[in-house]
Amino acid sequence: MLGQQPLHVIAWHFFINGGWILFAAAFVYGGWRNYIYYQQVKFSNKQNYVFLAIDIPKNNLQTPKAVENIFAALAGADMPLGWWEKNMRGNYQLGFSFEIVSIDGFIQFLVRTPVQFRDLVEASIYSQYPEAEITEVEDYLKDLNVKFPSDEYNLWGADLVLVGPDYLPIKTYPEFIEESDKEFKDPMAAILEIMSKIGQGEQIWLQLLVSPADIGWQKKGLKVVNKTLDLPEDVKRGTLDKIADAPLKLITTVSDEILRGLGEAPATAKDDSKEFNMMRLDPMKKREVDAILRKVDKICFDCKFKFAYFGKREVFRKGLGVSGTMGAIKQFSSTGLNSFKPGPNKTMALFDYKSIRLARRQNKFFDNFKGRNAWACKGPYLLNTEELATIFHFPYIEVKTPLIKKVEARKGRAPIGLPVEEEGMPSEMESLDIESEDQEKEELIPVVDYDTDYFEDRFAVDKTRESDKKRKEEVLKKIKVADRKSQIAKQPVKKKIANQKIQNTKSQAEKIVTKRKTQSLNTSSEKEFSMEEKGSEISSTDKSGSDADVPENLPFI
Repeated sequence: MLGQQPLHVIAWHFFINGGWILFAAAFVYGGWRNYIYYQQVKFSNKQNYVFLAIDIPKNNLQTPKAVENIFAALAGADMPLGWWEKNMRGNYQLGFSFEIVSIDGFIQFLVRTPVQFRDLVEASIYSQYPEAEITEVEDYLKDLNVKFPSDEYNLWGADLVLVGPDYLPIKTYPEFIEESDKEFKDPMAAILEIMSKIGQGEQIWLQLLVSPADIGWQKKGLKVVNKTLDLPEDVKRGTLDKIADAPLKLITTVSDEILRGLGEAPATAKDDSKEFNMMRLDPMKKREVDAILRKVDKICFDCKFKFAYFGKREVFRKGLGVSGTMGAIKQFSSTGLNSFKPGPNKTMALFDYKSIRLARRQNKFFDNFKGRNAWACKGPYLLNTEELATIFHFPYIEVKTPLIKKVEARKGRAPIGLPVEEEGMPSEMESLDIESEDQEKEELIPVVDYDTDYFEDRFAVDKTRESDKKRKEEVLKKIKVADRKSQIAKQPVKKKIANQKIQNTKSQAEKIVTKRKTQSLNTSSEKEFSMEEKGSEISSTDKSGSDADVPENLPFI
């Protein structure tokens, strides 16, 4: 019997009797995957990227809504790729990297973009921040060639992943607005405060990788909503399904007709569905449904959020650089919905061979960070424009409130014998109120002094900044020309609408005039007819020879 044969005989029997097909399929699939990877590497080597340092004026009064508009405009970088381009040529969707960098305590906002999308990025930024300054700089990580373990440097980094499914949103900037005074409590303030406290030899890097998502990001979220609300799924039936159901429908129709001929009513399916009542839904489930619908209603991107703290070993402060930054990022956590946490791709190692495994993880993370690789370990997840603007936006200027606490007093009757001051002389309390009002005048100050030239002086491609100024003038001219063209294109439509209104007004006026003319003609004819009737009555009285006297006040006709 085959079961009593040696293992190699059983394996050979399995292989020659069809098992070779599985090995061939696995070999073909592995070869195809390696081929795709090779094609993607070739496609990646052809791409050129540029780094742009963005400086916004200190007195920034725009909320993250302006940055949300920038992300919405960047959705125009979508590359509709077909099956052949993706799976044979190795093409993939190009993306952007939005970064906040602190080097020796000096903070800089950066955008890494493909060269072909540079105009799109600059135009979208200038359209929201006309006074912004954009400087082309070099990659700040280009000359940082470090291999771990290193006696000089240390690194802690992690890919931040979502705690829950990506159709659940994190806490976004509208939730940071106080309901009492409608003041925006900028979450960026805490992050920039930590980044500004590091010293010489320390660096903090925040990296947000963004690429336009394929159409259909709403499917997962809407499926969960339909399941929660007990709504039927809209399943599209194909041609094969309709062909397969045709005989069943024919048999059902024939059986129903036979039962009607015999005088019996055909059986009908019982409808056990009950009317859904939104008020009976659990409050947490209702909040979840509202949050999902709010997220999928906006444009989504495939994203990966990374954080790294790098520095020399003698000044490496993990408590400030790691714990402080992660604590600031916890602001985006939404209880019951979603939040960020360090993912599996982080620089930590436990148990056996700890130092060797830690060095290997540090090298792997550092290489992926420098390469802006969003597919390391776990792949990207979905974030919409509102979530992206919450994580990456230019700080909103804060209102500095006075340190003196106000104590409210109750109104009551004045005590007997209270001295009264003369008229025209300000009382002591009035003078104190005036002084306190002067002290309580609100003073606008920026959160952190991030508007410095430290980064540009060190990494700018053109140290004189003349080329960047000329490019800004060109981009602003293009924006003005585009606005003029859009206005000119709208003018014929506006003229057509105005002419149509004029024609409608004229036709309505003509109708009114003709209507009044007909009414006046009808009234005049009625008057003539009534006067003729009166005249005929008078003549008939004359002819009758009655003795009645003609009244003196008879009107002349």
